[in-house]
Amino acid sequence: MTWVTWRQHRLEGLWALLLATLLGGLTAYVAYQISLASASCAAPRGQAYCLPGDAWGQIAQGLLQFNLSQYGLVVLPALAGAFIGAPLVAREIENGTQHLAWTQGVTRLRWLLAELFLVIVPVVVAAAVVGYLEVIFLNVQGSAVNRWDVFDQQTPVVPAATLLALALGVAFGALIGRSVPAMAATLVTFVVLRVGIAELARANYVAPLRFKTTELSQVGSPRGNPTAWWLGNPDFYDSAGHLFRNGPGGGAQPSYAIQYFQPGARFWAFQTIESAILAGLALLVLGFAVYWVTKRVT
Repeated sequence: MTWVTWRQHRLEGLWALLLATLLGGLTAYVAYQISLASASCAAPRGQAYCLPGDAWGQIAQGLLQFNLSQYGLVVLPALAGAFIGAPLVAREIENGTQHLAWTQGVTRLRWLLAELFLVIVPVVVAAAVVGYLEVIFLNVQGSAVNRWDVFDQQTPVVPAATLLALALGVAFGALIGRSVPAMAATLVTFVVLRVGIAELARANYVAPLRFKTTELSQVGSPRGNPTAWWLGNPDFYDSAGHLFRNGPGGGAQPSYAIQYFQPGARFWAFQTIESAILAGLALLVLGFAVYWVTKRVT
């Protein structure tokens, strides 16, 4: 089973390894260049890092402007689900090749578990490594970096999202039985889930804190708390506590403002919570895929 699975999926595996190596290598290179310069130069205004002035530093600056590693870490899970997870079972059903294994004394469950373990585990491990390199990259930039801005691009969320995307691909492949529709369904469902979780659930994993100030210039970015995640727009109130429905205007001046935020100290707790949600969803989806292949696929 191991040799057959490798023969069937070696091309997808090699592409995944190539992309992970490219993203990881670029991230590690830029992080190394920043670490070389951080001890000997002051960061430009508005930046949390500085780079060497030689050709190697210029290359790193170009890579930072292109932002390949960060965009790649957002897209990588979706691509893995569509191009590796979806064809994993769907292509077998399309071609009818699963029957060959089932008639050779290999049970459906053993066949599916072999496919899942030998393909999914290496891809998730590769995603974890690349996501961890992104963590190192952010670390070398210093404490001024707001990690909330790149929440989806770090381990443990990256491997958990990759596992979910792969699980969706396997499930849709088993359910639909055709590769291309399964790939499309995987991409759409994964994007809807990720955007839905980010927009509707993430901010409320833990009750946000309230920031109240009469210094309206501090609203949205108060001094002493640059790593916070500010939720929505501030609410402005007059001295009697009445809310300005459309914000300050009409000659009236607010007396104070209130805005809610998540402090930077909660970042890793939020990473753990969201990773657990994604991994839990992935296990449920994989459970459905196992049921469908072992009980319903003919």
